Amino acid sequence: MLPAMRITVGNLKGGVGKSTTSVYLALGLAREGGRVLLVDADGTNRTALKWSTLAENWPASVTVAGWEVADLARRVQAVAGDYEHVVIDTGPQRPAIVRQALMVTDDLLVTVAPSPVELEQLGDTFALAAEVDAISPTFGQVLLVRVRARTRSGVEARAFLTDHDLPVMTADVHLWEAYSLAYGTVPADLGEYEAVLKELSANGEAGA
Repeated sequence: MLPAMRITVGNLKGGVGKSTTSVYLALGLAREGGRVLLVDADGTNRTALKWSTLAENWPASVTVAGWEVADLARRVQAVAGDYEHVVIDTGPQRPAIVRQALMVTDDLLVTVAPSPVELEQLGDTFALAAEVDAISPTFGQVLLVRVRARTRSGVEARAFLTDHDLPVMTADVHLWEAYSLAYGTVPADLGEYEAVLKELSANGEAGA
């Protein structure tokens, strides 16, 4: 079984694969054993909540709560002890919600596509994480998603992140059709999110 994980998937920019990542991580954690709380804190789209409702074989071990609320941290803290893992999916342009989520999680996973426009906007999210880290320790790192195979953009994105001293995961998530088609289902294959989970687990064990 994987070590207990408390993860916020966040980026103040929208449309960067946060909900897909959150759902895949929650399902992957459930397959390793234990109960998972998946919090959909994106009141605008409710993608994770809708996804779980549409999936006929959604696992009973993954509870999905739709909580984009001012007291998000209190709500999560009240029930977190009943779950081995917690994953919080946050929406765009909601710094107060992201701040609340970071107060009750250990890891911030910042999903971003290897686009110069999106990379340039990462500073706001990491600045927010730094504010919370002063109160509640938070480890933030970038997960490159929607990476196109055999293109320069992924390599250049990693160079940008290194130059700006932003930690980036070794694992990539490529622009595969399987991820977009998985909406409303429980995918049999976690694809590259298996590697993401292994890396998160290894980081957690190293920091323990």
